[in-house]
Amino acid sequence: MVTVLGFAISMTFVLLLSIYIQEELAVDQFHVNKDRIYRMENEAVDFSPPIAQDLKNSVPEIESFTRVLDSDARISTTDSQKMKFDYLGVDASFFEMFSFPLIKGRPKEVLQTPNSIVLSKSLALRLFGTLDVVDKQVSINTEHKFMVTGIMDDFPKNTHFKPQDAIVNFKAFKTLWGFENILEEYGFASVSMYFLAKPNTNLPAKAPEILERFKKEYWLYKDGWAHSLVFTPLQELYFSSKEGNGTQSNSKTLVVVLSIIVLLILILAIGNYINLTIAQATFRGKEVAIKKLLGSSKGSLLLQFVRESMLLTGVALILSLFLLKLVEPVFNSLLNTQIDLDAKIGFWNLLKIVSVFGLIGAFSGIIPALKISSFRPIEVVRGQLRKKAKTVYGKVFITFQYTVTIGLLICSWIIVKQTNFLRSKELGFSKDNIVQIEYLGTMNEKTTIKNALLNIPGVEDVSLTWQSPLDGGSNQTFDYNGKPMSFQEFAIDSSFFNVFNIKMTPTQVAKAENGVYLNEAAISALEITDDPVSFKMEQLTVPIIGVTNNFNFNHLRENIGPLMLRHLGESFYPQNIFVRINGKGMFKTLEEIKSTYDGLLNKTPFEVKFVDETINNWYLKEERTGKIIGYFTLLSFIISVMGIVAMSVFYMQQRRKEVGIRKVNGASITQILSMLNKDYIKWVGVAFVLAVPISWYALQNWLQGFAYKTTLSWWVFALSGLAALCIALLTVSWQSIKTAAVNPVEALRDE
Repeated sequence: MVTVLGFAISMTFVLLLSIYIQEELAVDQFHVNKDRIYRMENEAVDFSPPIAQDLKNSVPEIESFTRVLDSDARISTTDSQKMKFDYLGVDASFFEMFSFPLIKGRPKEVLQTPNSIVLSKSLALRLFGTLDVVDKQVSINTEHKFMVTGIMDDFPKNTHFKPQDAIVNFKAFKTLWGFENILEEYGFASVSMYFLAKPNTNLPAKAPEILERFKKEYWLYKDGWAHSLVFTPLQELYFSSKEGNGTQSNSKTLVVVLSIIVLLILILAIGNYINLTIAQATFRGKEVAIKKLLGSSKGSLLLQFVRESMLLTGVALILSLFLLKLVEPVFNSLLNTQIDLDAKIGFWNLLKIVSVFGLIGAFSGIIPALKISSFRPIEVVRGQLRKKAKTVYGKVFITFQYTVTIGLLICSWIIVKQTNFLRSKELGFSKDNIVQIEYLGTMNEKTTIKNALLNIPGVEDVSLTWQSPLDGGSNQTFDYNGKPMSFQEFAIDSSFFNVFNIKMTPTQVAKAENGVYLNEAAISALEITDDPVSFKMEQLTVPIIGVTNNFNFNHLRENIGPLMLRHLGESFYPQNIFVRINGKGMFKTLEEIKSTYDGLLNKTPFEVKFVDETINNWYLKEERTGKIIGYFTLLSFIISVMGIVAMSVFYMQQRRKEVGIRKVNGASITQILSMLNKDYIKWVGVAFVLAVPISWYALQNWLQGFAYKTTLSWWVFALSGLAALCIALLTVSWQSIKTAAVNPVEALRDE
């Protein structure tokens, strides 16, 4: 029973992970043109809009292209309230290049005009309650009218594009953003570009030639902001570390780690199964001897053991399929995925699973069968079968099991330690008791909205900002003393420093409309050693009116860079409202904030988020990785414990006579327990010695991805080894005690 249960639990997770890995590797495989689509990339993925058409005109290998720019806004019909939606601005060729299915409309026609919009199935139903909406009108941000020209199916999960509510023609940004010259603007480098290569051409081979041209003609390369250029195949984008407009990605490292875990669990499960089968078979020596003496051939015995093994794996398969459905919700939550087992386990997949289990059963049965059926009957009578068998199984495999278990436990512990370190690290600004709301008013309502919120009891201060410490700011590049300089920038009002409790030291410069605050990293980058007064940004002299402490404004994978804080003047449309509230009556204050803001917006939906929760969410990926490895550490412990429980039963039975003789000769129970358990201590010790350098090397490499990292504390390694040792000893001790307590007469009765 232990053998079957352990095997079933192991194979449940092997099947789940295999399905997940298969789905991850199949991302973007459904596109008809998948082998001909490339995304152009430099150190990032951002280029200027006219570049796409320039390349189409000059590179004969390019058949078509689409630019991609993501955004969000409020959409409504004449009868519905405004709702937030995410959309992509693309070229008219988008639905011809990519195979996203259209429910209504034709790929060549749906994006032909600047005011065309293709709604997703979900958004169409939310807005109109029906899919028959082609030629109906919608409004974006109230004043911009668009004609529905098509309905697309919701983006599938297996694409590197994030789910989108709608697609518009790229030219729509002329009116949506008031960016009239966006198609001709080389200075705006924030667009992702996809190219469709002509059949039987090699577009990536043109990259060096295009790069040389860019170095001579394109400011992004001439000024040193970009240095490389590649055409990355569509099928590699999901695992790219470069995030483009409207895209999502997964860590290839995570998929590789999960693949290794699948392999390790499979090895542990099969090895454990074979190990236990051999151990059980050695106690069937008399049965084997009698059958051989009665004329049974080696082949028939071999067939019997294989048949029994396949029967047991069949039982394990049924149990495994039951467990699959049981753990499916937990697994989906853990990996942030949506695996539908009912859809995945159809007839053919079930046939594959049965075949795999059958092969495992046959393989697992053949090895012990070959071993047991090879013994001669006379060896069974002399007791040589057990004596030989016990030198074959156990030691190496249990050492391997505990090496895996200790290694996983160390990794799990350090990942949790690193996640907690990131979440508890001082960021240089206050994150508690601050709520963030998207600014949805007009340019003229900034003062009205701020004052209305300030009048709420429990609100301590309110700040309006463009960009913020939660989003990394906007990049500002300029030439400084003959070398390129890159700053991040926010636009803030006078309450910003108080809301976030950021230390700011004023300079001797009087406040000016074009004056800025710089952080200490910016002062250092500008090499200002005396009292900061101003600096040259291109031809403009910019007054420095204050210097702030270095505070983090990005994920802690990054170091703190130069930051410039501008004044939120009349020309800046704020993106955020940050409200500092006191800790008393927080729930009531939040309700007042929602009620007051809602009354000023005319039925525009919005959400209120706590700043500390947003920051904690930065590290969900690390937390999820820690949980994944933690669960599989637990699984490896379960497999190892089940193996040791069963193995210890047979191991102790083999040594019953030895224990009996030692007790007759005066050995105490303590001495016998020490003798019986010392092998397990030795095996775990060897496993610990092997696991420590492997896990240390893996964790050192993983931590290199963080600018701020925890230490690889020695006690984590020590406690992991101690935990494995304690579990191993607790597992076998009850069997050792039973064996040591047996009356010597019982043990020696058959001699």
